[in-house]
Amino acid sequence: MRIDSFNKKIAILIVIFPPVILIIYAIVAYFIFYSSDKTSTNTILQHYKQEMRVNSLNVLKTKVYTVDNFLTISSNLKNILQFLKSIKVQDNAHIAILKKDNTLLYSTQEKSKVPLNILSKISNSYEDNNYIALLKYNKSTNFKIVVFISKDRLEKNIAKVKKDLENTSHSSFIGTIFWLVLVWFVLLFVSLWISTSVYKRLKSYEKSIRESNKDIIFQSRQAMLGELLPMIAHQWRQPLNKISSVLMFMRFEIMSGKTNTQTLDRQSQLIEDSVELMSQIIEDFRTFYRPKEEPQEADIAVLVRKASYFLDELLKRKKIALNQDLTSVTLKIHANEFLQVIINLIKNASDAVAVRGEINILLREFSDGRVELRIEDNGTGIPKDKLEKIFEAHESSKQASMGLGLYMSKLIIEDHFGGKIQAYNTPRGAGFLIVLYKGGG
Repeated sequence: MRIDSFNKKIAILIVIFPPVILIIYAIVAYFIFYSSDKTSTNTILQHYKQEMRVNSLNVLKTKVYTVDNFLTISSNLKNILQFLKSIKVQDNAHIAILKKDNTLLYSTQEKSKVPLNILSKISNSYEDNNYIALLKYNKSTNFKIVVFISKDRLEKNIAKVKKDLENTSHSSFIGTIFWLVLVWFVLLFVSLWISTSVYKRLKSYEKSIRESNKDIIFQSRQAMLGELLPMIAHQWRQPLNKISSVLMFMRFEIMSGKTNTQTLDRQSQLIEDSVELMSQIIEDFRTFYRPKEEPQEADIAVLVRKASYFLDELLKRKKIALNQDLTSVTLKIHANEFLQVIINLIKNASDAVAVRGEINILLREFSDGRVELRIEDNGTGIPKDKLEKIFEAHESSKQASMGLGLYMSKLIIEDHFGGKIQAYNTPRGAGFLIVLYKGGG
């Protein structure tokens, strides 16, 4: 059923949509977070490096200024060395005193580690990948005061800050993922609840539609009953005429005294055959209006012939030629519903053609399991503005018509049988194509 399939699609969409959107959001958020976090970390590190450099330069300037002032005040070498030893090494900033010939006099760092080759070349300030240094020439002592910092310590501090930032970022990301997962599960359960609620409503809606469709089919069948009653009378007329003629013959035989048992038996058999034919006619019409709950195997060709038999009186009255080219095809369907569709289409065709018109019915089965039934006439055709909406409810070009016949036909063929029905115009008139499939649509 198309409605049931639609229900399932809606339910699946409602369940899947929120989690999928959230997963996409999480992926996008991760890349945005990762990119922005990386940019933010780099920016912070750049600022930190710059700040450490500025701080280091300030420390160097302070120490150079302090030592230079002391050397200016006291030129005694012993006092100078005692003063230098009293200065604590802070922020990895070391002090070196060089003589005028660049000989190392004193250093707060081990002499073996003092970059003498670099310090001897400094005129004022110096910076490379390994050191930051400042030089001050003291005129009172003719000593060079060099204060320097190894960048190894700075790099270690920067690495530590970077690691701290990455740990903070990782913790923040884990927290974000936790909340995303939590929200994902909440949305999943909410979507399941919504889908269950919507699905139940859709099932209720589907049930009401099916009940309404049953009413439409029943109303259409009841309307058709009024049109078929004269045809029942026509089907009865012939056996009734035969019974009447047989009774007249028997009465004449009795009055003439020529009657015998063999003659009466033969005439009685004729009456019984006529009554049986009448009974069969009634049974055919009765089963047509008796609904069957389960589909059963039925020969489509037989159903088409039965429909034409029901309409025999109408077709003869209008002198319409009914040409049938039928291949025996067995399908599992609701026979009465299908019979109702064929009667409706043949009757529509008979209404469209003039006296002495023509209706052609073609039934074929194809190798792919497709069964096609075409009903074409040489009538007036279908107006173009009506062709697309001819199967809509209450859409009819005939006066005093409820417009349910073709709507009912489409309902039965497509919703009940899983097939297709379409209307089209031919060079001679109009046609209807019914497509059914063995094993369902």
